[in-house]
Amino acid sequence: MAALVGIPATVITAAVSAAAAYAGARAQARGAHRGPVDAIRRQHQRDAYAAFLEAASTYSYETQWRRNHVQAQTEFPVSGDPGQIERVRQRARELRLEAAQLIDPLRRTLPVVQLEGPEYVADLAQDLFRTAIYVLVDARAAVEDDEDRQWGEPRIDQRLADRITAYTTAARDYLNGNAAPAA
Repeated sequence: MAALVGIPATVITAAVSAAAAYAGARAQARGAHRGPVDAIRRQHQRDAYAAFLEAASTYSYETQWRRNHVQAQTEFPVSGDPGQIERVRQRARELRLEAAQLIDPLRRTLPVVQLEGPEYVADLAQDLFRTAIYVLVDARAAVEDDEDRQWGEPRIDQRLADRITAYTTAARDYLNGNAAPAA
C-alpha cells in the first residue's frame, strides 16, 4: 500500500519537473531568438539617431550667422566703399537663408527617430526640429526685412546648438543603457 501511495507523488513530481523543464527551454529559446532581434533593433535605433544627429549638426553649422558672415566677407573684397558693409550683411543673410532652406535631411530623418523611440528621445528630436524651423523663419524674415534678426534670447543659433546637445545626450544615454530622465 505504501508503494501505491508513492507512485502518484512520483508521477506528479515528474510531470511538474517536465513542465518546468519545458517552460525553461521555451524561455531560453525565446531569449536566444530575442537576443539577435534586440541587437538588430538597437542597431537600427543607433543608425536612426546618428542620421538625425548628422543632419542636425550639418544644418546648425551651415546656418550659423557668423559662418555665413565670414563667407560673405570673402565674396566682397575690402574696399573704401561705404555700401560695402551693407552688401556683406545682405549677402550673409542670403547665404543663411539658402542654408536654412535645406531642412529636408532633418525632415526625412525625424520620423525614423520618432518611430524608434523611446518617447523622451523622440520628443527631444521633435523640439530640435522645431528650433530648426525657427532658424528658417528667422532667415526668411531677415532677408525680407533687410535686417539682421534673431529670435529672442538666447540667439537662435545657440538655442539650436543647445537642442542638439540635449538630443545627443539623451540618445547616447539611452543607447548605453542609462536610465531615462525623471519626468
